[in-house]
Amino acid sequence: METTDTILDTAPVQPSAANRNLVLVSAAHAVIHATAVLMPLIYPIIQRLYHLSYTEIGLVIAISNFVGGFLQFGFGLLSKYIMRKVMLGIGNILVGISVALTSTITGFGTLMGWSVLNRIAGAPQHPVGAGLLSHVFTQKRRGFALAAHVAGGNIGTLLVPLVATPIITSWGWRPTLLLFGLPGVVVGALLLLLVDEGQEAQQERSSSATPPVTWHWRELLVPLRDYTIVLIMLASIAAAGGRGIGILTTYIPLYLANQLHMTPVYVSAMFTLLLIGSVAGPLIAGRLSDRLGRKVTLLIVYPLAALLTITFALLANSAVAAYAIPASLFAMGLTAYAESPLLQAYLADQAQEHLRDITFGLYFALAFGVGSLWGGVIGWVIDHVGFTGAFAVMACSYILAATILLPSRMRRA
Repeated sequence: METTDTILDTAPVQPSAANRNLVLVSAAHAVIHATAVLMPLIYPIIQRLYHLSYTEIGLVIAISNFVGGFLQFGFGLLSKYIMRKVMLGIGNILVGISVALTSTITGFGTLMGWSVLNRIAGAPQHPVGAGLLSHVFTQKRRGFALAAHVAGGNIGTLLVPLVATPIITSWGWRPTLLLFGLPGVVVGALLLLLVDEGQEAQQERSSSATPPVTWHWRELLVPLRDYTIVLIMLASIAAAGGRGIGILTTYIPLYLANQLHMTPVYVSAMFTLLLIGSVAGPLIAGRLSDRLGRKVTLLIVYPLAALLTITFALLANSAVAAYAIPASLFAMGLTAYAESPLLQAYLADQAQEHLRDITFGLYFALAFGVGSLWGGVIGWVIDHVGFTGAFAVMACSYILAATILLPSRMRRA
């Protein structure tokens, strides 16, 4: 078990304000996740309608996440000069607008365009939201807070198949996208009105006289001097090959619909089981990491995720598929969605307080920028090798991440 950081932090806001921030930021995360999960339910329809290949679907995921991923670094930098709630609130409003505009697509090009806009609008959520929660919660509660942030996002993913499937069936996919644009606008407005970072954070911004570019470029490389922070970032890039949002949420519904020929209702039901696991997994792992340590918990989660992914691929076409698919999808959700909040908590503990937002910006830029390229890789593997080979690649990405993380060490006070 690694030694935990014994630095004592004090919360800059009252517990009630911190909890309100957690609820609002998690709700914003839910909106962004809902968008990410809504599109995979629509992909099988537009894939047939516009004759899109798996490689083209993979390119939409890879390029949009690549652009949005690298922009996350910029928002991490701006948090020293712009209030976090402003970036989160405006970002969520634009997410809602971009979802509604996606209803106007006419093929691959317009799908790519609106998908890129959606990822740009959602780019502040991870670095700024994680930075805000790391700021207002002490280390003793930080693991749970960041896990709850991710779980809150996963609640959005869980609700979408239950709500969207009957709407898509009854009204069609374009009206569904228009309807799902509304929550982003509402939650964005609430963020602007109700989030409280504390007086100290606002005073630091107002008293900062150093030009943003000068200050940030001087401090930019400091987090990368920490060996463990570099390993955490590399592990995140590696694990993006099987990460729940982006990979599993895209290719599991396509696999169930196109390879196993399940009906839309059954696809939705199986997808929901995966997403139920995605809500419970981060909460369980976050609590466990507060007790055992981040690294130990991650080294439990990664091998389990790899094993369960391979098990799902092997049993899905077997005689016991009717029983294996629901159980394995739920178990995959428990593990595959747990690693991201664990890595974020590990990073938050490791980073210096005054550099935490920049560190998160770097982390998410690499994890979702470079890591987004996995979307195109997995799509290509499916087109040329098949789904079983793709699931094997996903499992290997978890093992690679665990191997990278082995030499990491928590910093001491």
